[in-house]
Amino acid sequence: MRRVGARVVRYAACLSAALLLLMDGHVALAQTAVSTIGVAARFPYAPGVDVQRYDLHVTLPVRGHAIRAWALLTVDRANRVSALSLDLIALTVDSVSVNGRSREFGRDSATIRIPLTVKDGTRVHVRVDYHGEPRDGLIIREDPDRGWSAFGDNWPNRARYWIPSIDHPSDKALVNWTVTAPASLSIVANGARITRVLLPSTREVATRFARTSFRMTKPIPTYLMVIGAARMQESSLGRTACGSAVGGGCILQSVWTFLPEVKTMPGHFREAGAIVSTFAKLVGPYPYDRLTHVQSATRFGGMENATAIFYSDDAFRKGDVGVSLIAHETAHQWFGDAVTPRRWPDLWLSEGFATYFAALYTEHSRGDSAFKAELRRIRETVIAAPIVAERPVVDSVGGETPLSLLNRNSYEKGAFVLHMLRGSMGSDVFFRALRDYQNRYRNGTATTDDLRAALEQRAGTSYEGFFDQWLHRPGFADLTITWTWNASTKSLMLQIVQGTQFAPYSGPLTVAIRTGAATRLITVPFAAKQSQLIVIPLPDARDIDDVIADPNVALLARISMLHAVE
Repeated sequence: MRRVGARVVRYAACLSAALLLLMDGHVALAQTAVSTIGVAARFPYAPGVDVQRYDLHVTLPVRGHAIRAWALLTVDRANRVSALSLDLIALTVDSVSVNGRSREFGRDSATIRIPLTVKDGTRVHVRVDYHGEPRDGLIIREDPDRGWSAFGDNWPNRARYWIPSIDHPSDKALVNWTVTAPASLSIVANGARITRVLLPSTREVATRFARTSFRMTKPIPTYLMVIGAARMQESSLGRTACGSAVGGGCILQSVWTFLPEVKTMPGHFREAGAIVSTFAKLVGPYPYDRLTHVQSATRFGGMENATAIFYSDDAFRKGDVGVSLIAHETAHQWFGDAVTPRRWPDLWLSEGFATYFAALYTEHSRGDSAFKAELRRIRETVIAAPIVAERPVVDSVGGETPLSLLNRNSYEKGAFVLHMLRGSMGSDVFFRALRDYQNRYRNGTATTDDLRAALEQRAGTSYEGFFDQWLHRPGFADLTITWTWNASTKSLMLQIVQGTQFAPYSGPLTVAIRTGAATRLITVPFAAKQSQLIVIPLPDARDIDDVIADPNVALLARISMLHAVE
């Protein structure tokens, strides 16, 4: 999910969902997805229920939109849970069984309610057979040039349109896929392909079908559980980023594209291995054993599905899948996929990290100047965004409308907050803390407080005030700084006045002081006060030519710099 404007949103699917949906002409559909979130504001979402594994069997048609499917869920439930409520919108449920025995069930337009008994035990196997035309979630298209295709597109809570599920990021599970589809279609999905079997042809069905199975060996949230089916071809990137996998192995990478785009590969995906290696060195091993990059046709611009990133069809057609986009989506494999935000208000733990790590790859591959230019762009975007002035990054509104969280707070402001944490802690301690965070919560879920605890434990200091200021209230520092050189006292005086739009901020301020051909950097703290005077003694200076505030782009602030002559 990603950048707004002329660029595709959602580096794997989103920066401004509303803007992107307008581009795709799916405004009504977006409103439906928001309205059906309903009890997602409730947390925990499904108390006493923990899905361990989804075994999903989907049969795709030769043409049209109707699918047939069955799902076998392995569920742990507390003794007090007397019914299992699964999310499934509109599709026809043909039958339900519990532990292999038929079970009566309740059904409304959005859920299946399955009664459970004491005899069922605390680990139950629930099978749901169903069919119909998904309204969303599985996006089926028939393109006159590229043929029939189907791609999963579940974020944020749209798996429920085609998968009976506990459709909330707090309940991660393993997933196995078995896809029966016309043999002319290539199938991609989460995890490793286990089998592909051509099925016997019949007189009744002229089209030859194949059955392909995949296994995902690490738990992921439902919004990442996807398949893709289309006339595509694989371009192998080979064994990449060797030494970056858990246990020190290599990462298998490839790119799946529609046939016209094959000739353009690998393009910017040449850097896919270097991107994985860079992030693994910073925060720990790549959490899976492979990574597939897929040209898709979905509602959004793409999506960071675990091991199978879906990028927009249009971006491939225009040759617009850039390095920053690939880096953003790859970073999600650590942040969002391996460590998943437990609650929607903590979405910045996914999107803010992915945005910052894309910038970090710029730093490592293009150098400090390019990195600072990207930080300036990020900061300017934050300051210009109305949502930043109106809402905090950790936003309770997102519990009810997670699509509303696809905004500059979750992406750019979250990224810059991470940059300031790095500056406060020092790079070495910061990345060690992120390794701790990854090690502790990999294959699980985390909250903003969990991240804070990991940072505090590694740094040996409290970041409660920092988090309250930058993540739990709106805005940014708005500083007007007037500098004066006092020749008699050999002192640089900084008069700092904070704007009144937000409560005053505090933090470190670095100034570059130019005296002739020399420039020195000095960092001073400023307090959460409306007005303050900071005096910096410079006994060896004769005069000052200029003072530049925040030359290294380290502070999330709008700064106006003035010079007063005594």
